[in-house]
Amino acid sequence: MILLIRHAEKPIGEVPPHGVSTDGVEDHESLTTRGWQRAGALVSLFGPDRDDAPGYRRALPTPTHLFASKVGPDSSSRRPVQTLEPLADRLGLAIDTRFLKEQVLDIVDAIRTVNGIVLVSWEHRLLPSMAARIVGDGTPVPSAWPSDRFDIVWVFEPARIGPGFEFRQVAQMLLAGDRPDPIG
Repeated sequence: MILLIRHAEKPIGEVPPHGVSTDGVEDHESLTTRGWQRAGALVSLFGPDRDDAPGYRRALPTPTHLFASKVGPDSSSRRPVQTLEPLADRLGLAIDTRFLKEQVLDIVDAIRTVNGIVLVSWEHRLLPSMAARIVGDGTPVPSAWPSDRFDIVWVFEPARIGPGFEFRQVAQMLLAGDRPDPIG
């Protein structure tokens, strides 16, 4: 199974809220305070201790492998990794950061070789092409990820009949203002 999420909330321009590094220093390439809240809340969404979660959230499995885009010159902020850090700490997993954000084909090839539950945190503009590459067979997936949505999980489950994947969306519903509607 493959799960795709957008990295958590980021700064918009030079006005507050600003990004903040893990040591509290203002950093435009880091998550905002709300983004750090979402990163922490992802532990309740994907972690093993969620017996009291609503049924639709319990249906999301606990990841066995975590991927986030690599920080490189002119490629990727720290936000995809920061989004997964609390969950990685809770699960005792390393975050695989071998791929720059533009290396969509390479990461899809890599996650297809993983035996387990993969969770990927990436930049929203590249997630639709990653999704299309995952399904690979014309299964409809959204062609764009809206710039204001940080609250959805795209789920790719092995098809019940035949090869390939079935696609669905799960609303995170972790923070005030999260929306239950899927991305169209």
